[in-house]
Amino acid sequence: MIDAFEQLMELQESEIRLDCAALHLARDAYPDLDLHRHLSRLDALADMVSERRPGIGAVARFEAMRDVLVGEENFTGNTQDYFDPQNSYLNRVLDRRVGIPISLSVIWTEVGRRLKWPVAGVGFPGHFLVRFDDPDCFVLADPFRDGMTLSLEDCKERLSNQGIDESCFQMSMLEGIHTRAILSRMLKNLRTIFEHDEDYARLARVLRRLMMVEPEESRHVQDLAELLCKMGHVGMAYYSLAGFLQQRPDCEDSTNIEKSMQRMRAMMTSRN
Repeated sequence: MIDAFEQLMELQESEIRLDCAALHLARDAYPDLDLHRHLSRLDALADMVSERRPGIGAVARFEAMRDVLVGEENFTGNTQDYFDPQNSYLNRVLDRRVGIPISLSVIWTEVGRRLKWPVAGVGFPGHFLVRFDDPDCFVLADPFRDGMTLSLEDCKERLSNQGIDESCFQMSMLEGIHTRAILSRMLKNLRTIFEHDEDYARLARVLRRLMMVEPEESRHVQDLAELLCKMGHVGMAYYSLAGFLQQRPDCEDSTNIEKSMQRMRAMMTSRN
């Protein structure tokens, strides 16, 4: 069977549509997901925002989107059950109208993309945001908190609330990030949930997806191999590492990977 998500990850960054990638990712949990229905839902939301004709200013565009997505459609943060995996799957967020910061931000940015507005996801430490730009200013908004706007001082305070010194704040923290980085952050949220729940089957699937999103990152394949060993699939673990090294023999962590392979080879030998 063709893996649509894997095919998307073979494209150049600029060619990957975030909404399609997020929905194909959701098919891991919801194989019968109706892709076209959810894309049409995003189209309809964009049409509703467009009908307000806000012009080209960042403030007016933000207000138009907030009025529709929050005021009319009631998209908001799931404060009752933040770690429910449904909050990370775009189809369920569209259906239930609740999510976590990053999944709600995907809806805002995808509505903006349809309108050809400069709206970007911002990977602020600890809490994802969206950013509206125009030539004169930008607006930072928090879709999780009903589109609340943030000043630079608010951002510094949020850092402080996370135990990070305000002096560490940099304007680069407020820059928009690319599609792969957004998908990676979504997957890492799911990884945290499934690790906590000890749901190894779904955790393994997430790690495989992370390997597709960040193919140069050796940590993902090593984590997958350790998980497969824990699940009793030592042979699969060994060959996943071997396949990675075959593709990237000069990776920085090759020595550690080879040591892990030796250990797994010994485990397989001792079982025979």
